[in-house]
Amino acid sequence: MRSLIAVGEFFFDLIFYRLERLPRMGEELFTPNFGLTLGGGAPNTGITAARLGRKVQVATVLGDTALDDFAIKSLAKDGVGTSLIRRKRGAMGAITVSVSLPKDRFLLTYPGSNVFLEEYVLAPVTRKKLTAAAHVHFGLSPRDWKPYANLLRSLKKAGVTTSWDLGWNPSAVRKPGFRDLFGALDVVFFNRLEALRYANEKSPERAIRKLARPGQVIVVKLGAKGAMALGPDGLVRSPGIKVNSLDTTGAGDAFNGGFLHAWLDGAEPLDCLRAGNVCGALSTTMPGGNAATPDKVALAKALRKMK
Repeated sequence: MRSLIAVGEFFFDLIFYRLERLPRMGEELFTPNFGLTLGGGAPNTGITAARLGRKVQVATVLGDTALDDFAIKSLAKDGVGTSLIRRKRGAMGAITVSVSLPKDRFLLTYPGSNVFLEEYVLAPVTRKKLTAAAHVHFGLSPRDWKPYANLLRSLKKAGVTTSWDLGWNPSAVRKPGFRDLFGALDVVFFNRLEALRYANEKSPERAIRKLARPGQVIVVKLGAKGAMALGPDGLVRSPGIKVNSLDTTGAGDAFNGGFLHAWLDGAEPLDCLRAGNVCGALSTTMPGGNAATPDKVALAKALRKMK
């Protein structure tokens, strides 16, 4: 089985959901709707793929607190390898507080040990270790794209395929090194709004065609409406699945884990989209991006219902 390394930022997600209102200044508001989960693009993608049976490592930076120890144990319990996680003495993993109201939400983040991530990822010893995987997925927004373009070229030379969830960073298209990096990727993930802004288009169909490079697979996630992908064999779409959604934090990363697991098995793009849609949708039924993602049996059962 082709192995996966997920590289990116790590967060402890403290999630308050289904709040009817925010507390007023000086007021304390109590709610039973709370969850504490591991978060971030790399952990959510990695945990999702590992639960489906994929051999996964997460490459990130954590601190040396008891909470960081808990993260290591939790990843290992889900079958995620932790040997590529650097522990920074005197630091603590990043924390994000997510507060969801019926129609909106806000996030408050302490960056923690993520400030040391790029130095770690670009270090020669880490770059060498990344070549041991069949595929490397990135979930971060670097300050400088040029070193990562060089990293992708070295991974490609070593026979390693790559993917990236670029997130909300449309200004990146004007920065040095970004276009070289983009063209070197095998799979690129966007959500609908990101695709429209990166491509400067008004429809996801026009955006995905504008963004695609020869030989690439471009994926646009459409939330409850499913997802679409454009690859060498053309454009395919898969509708979303109906679930009782509680919290959408990390759903896009869970989608990535399901998609990549199927893609690394050589599945057709439509089947990859279906796997991603199932993982992304089920992740919203509990707080956080990975608490409710399926195992291999649950995924197979859900996929049978879709056909």
